[in-house]
Amino acid sequence: MPGAGDVTPTDSITQQSIVVSSSSWIDRCCDCNLWIKYSLFVINFLVWTAGCVMLGIGIWARLQKKGLTFFDHVITDPAYMLIVVGSVMFFISIFGCIGALRENICLLRTYILTIVVVFVVQVVAGILAFVLMDKVEKAMMDYMQHAITHYGDNNDIRDAIDFLQKQFYCCGAASYSDWEVNAYYNCSSAALSHCGVPRSCCRVPTSAQCGFHIRKYLDTYAEQFVFTQGCIGSLMFAFKDNLIVIGLIALCVGFLELFSMLLAHNMVRYIFIDQKMFE
Repeated sequence: MPGAGDVTPTDSITQQSIVVSSSSWIDRCCDCNLWIKYSLFVINFLVWTAGCVMLGIGIWARLQKKGLTFFDHVITDPAYMLIVVGSVMFFISIFGCIGALRENICLLRTYILTIVVVFVVQVVAGILAFVLMDKVEKAMMDYMQHAITHYGDNNDIRDAIDFLQKQFYCCGAASYSDWEVNAYYNCSSAALSHCGVPRSCCRVPTSAQCGFHIRKYLDTYAEQFVFTQGCIGSLMFAFKDNLIVIGLIALCVGFLELFSMLLAHNMVRYIFIDQKMFE
């Protein structure tokens, strides 16, 4: 009969089980492969969520702009860019999420290869954007001048141009003289607004007619009442002025991509090591 202070074989086995279980739990928590697995999953899940949001916003924006043929271009319509970027993020993150959870080497290798391709494309696109800056500016100029000709025919186009002109305190694409190509503001037009500019060009928009007939006068007189500089020049200046911010964002995105690729590579290595140990 064991005494009160004696340890029975059953108690000893139970204590050993608790110690083994505790040791196993600690070992698992300290397992590098486990942290890599769930870190990769969390990162890709967040990317997948962001991709779904961007894809949804892009599709919604395109449905709202249905019928606008001249804005149907990746460069001029941000909705297309949201759809493209959102789709890429959506599909890449699926490879990362499922590959990490299932520890599937094929999916993880596909994920790594895709990340490498995307990273290279981003670097090339960034270099081309700086090298071909003048051509990009000319393309933007052409598209906005084309949009100005349709101002007044569609509310979406009118609102977009008005927002741009108010936001950047500008008028037209190259200058306020670009409004000559619009049927309502042409100097030979019979409309009340002939030889003028929209209200969004006015420095102080006192009335809907504040910009009417203003192009009949000299530039020195006109610039007292309306903005005479073009919007594309203001846009390019804002872009160049914020190059540091844009560069930091690109650097953070690139670091996240390389970090994810490194995690996936290490996870594949650990899977191979585990497979060899159990062979």
